[in-house]
Amino acid sequence: MENKKRNCTINKIKIFLVILTISVILIPLVLKSISFNSDALIYDSHLKTEDFSKDDYNPILTDEKHSLGNITINDIDFSELEMGFNIYNDTYPLIWGDYNSSALNMTQIDIQFIETTEPAIVDNLNENVEDRKKVTVKLNESIFVEYNNLTLGYLIYHPRLNPSRLLELYIDNNTDIIELDAETDYIIDNDGFLVFNYDKYFQKGPLFNFSMYFIWEYDLSIGSWSLTQVSITDLIMSEKVQNFTVKYRYNFTLAGKKFGQTINEQNIYVDNIDVALTVNLPDKNLLNDHVLELKGAVVSNHLNINKSIEIVLADQFSAGQSKFSLNFTTLFRLKFVDPVGDTWAIDRLVAKRNIRERIYFPSLINGPPHIYLKHISFYEPTIYFDQLIEDRYGQLIGNYSLFERTIALFELNVSLTGREGMRVKIPYLFVGETCPFIIKYEATQNLRIIITDNIKMPLVGASVEVYYSGQKFGTYISNEQVQPIPPGMTNEYGEILLNDVPHGNFTIQVYYNGVFLKESNVSTYNNINYIYTEYPHFPVWILIFGIINGIILIIGLGFYLKYKKMR
Repeated sequence: MENKKRNCTINKIKIFLVILTISVILIPLVLKSISFNSDALIYDSHLKTEDFSKDDYNPILTDEKHSLGNITINDIDFSELEMGFNIYNDTYPLIWGDYNSSALNMTQIDIQFIETTEPAIVDNLNENVEDRKKVTVKLNESIFVEYNNLTLGYLIYHPRLNPSRLLELYIDNNTDIIELDAETDYIIDNDGFLVFNYDKYFQKGPLFNFSMYFIWEYDLSIGSWSLTQVSITDLIMSEKVQNFTVKYRYNFTLAGKKFGQTINEQNIYVDNIDVALTVNLPDKNLLNDHVLELKGAVVSNHLNINKSIEIVLADQFSAGQSKFSLNFTTLFRLKFVDPVGDTWAIDRLVAKRNIRERIYFPSLINGPPHIYLKHISFYEPTIYFDQLIEDRYGQLIGNYSLFERTIALFELNVSLTGREGMRVKIPYLFVGETCPFIIKYEATQNLRIIITDNIKMPLVGASVEVYYSGQKFGTYISNEQVQPIPPGMTNEYGEILLNDVPHGNFTIQVYYNGVFLKESNVSTYNNINYIYTEYPHFPVWILIFGIINGIILIIGLGFYLKYKKMR
């Protein structure tokens, strides 16, 4: 009976030893099979797309249009202007008789500028202001009339300036100045001539001379009126918030028209009248460094204390298409809203495992509100031109701005610029606008990292967290929220591999058994990124199973000795 119990005990010990031996063999194999694989980086299928919309961002204007301010005329020198027409053979052939017999004589006394009644104006932000590219002025023309021994007893007159409209007509009969009535005292014929029957009007008594005062309304056109941004090549945004001093050119031509030698010669430019005028530029108090050219020559001392530009008669600025050109500078302040890194605010996975969108939020926060800013570029080093998405015709697709404004993408020539990636031209902006835009691209890079211990042997089973531009890398990256990939574990070679990531520099944090080991910078520009840690070289599973084997041997030896004594 005693031997039977002893044999049973021995059998139990043998079974236990067999189980331990099998465990010692299998457990390391199982642990060895638990290694990191890039396929374990399963992207969350529920993408946080959070699209922006025009409900969140609104354009100041939907047109690419500057304000041009306003132009008013202060004075006009008519001393060289010819008198109008008082003979017109086609319609009034018999009037020659009174002139040939000297029964009727008409001479011009004077023509004077009264005021500007309507300035030229272009205001892009005021819906109540209608664009007007002409200046309307009021003029006073005086004519002296002598008559005697009449044949017809009426006169005709048409002003030299065109187009002119008669507003008022007065008669000075040497006693009183009387306003004539257009319905009863005179008419305007189909050719625009004033017809006045003075013989009938003065039938109350003999009168052989009188004066006429015409109040005309006259239009002068503002041609080639434009405001153009001159600074276009060197405006590179390299900071999250940046000031830009931008140069503009403001141009227009002043054109008045008149008749030539006959009433049939129309649309002759009036090059024999000089004009004094004032130009009120848009947001004039925010403009600096004025350089004025009149008729191609630089002039000075025309900037008023209120920053308006005043041209005087002494400048001899004629109405015969004289050119006004002004250069000036102004200051803008531009920023990227809530950027991750320096420029983009959101990077998100939108299709497959590698089609991503980079979203930018440029915002113009200061500057003249009536003048838009364009031609601002920045460098995007982490997206290459060949990563952009094309349709089957080779046209880029998926790149757009919220306000349907043009964004331009240019491939960088490394040999010329020393840069890789792209140059991105931001859509034009008005002060107070944020204009989001998207660049769609294919992430084609691999990030390969090998982590070692203190003797540069692979560190197996280390946990690695990956950061991109300071945020955890994942399917959605922004400052507000991130949808990261799960931390990876290094395989038996101490390696972690991330496929289909953007170009650029990354940061990783290495943990082992929950203990932080190291933070290090890695890059897709390196084929392999080696990270050396101070973790001691002593494989844990060897230590554990060495201890287990030792315990088994001790237990086995104990049983053996006990059994030997019992025999």
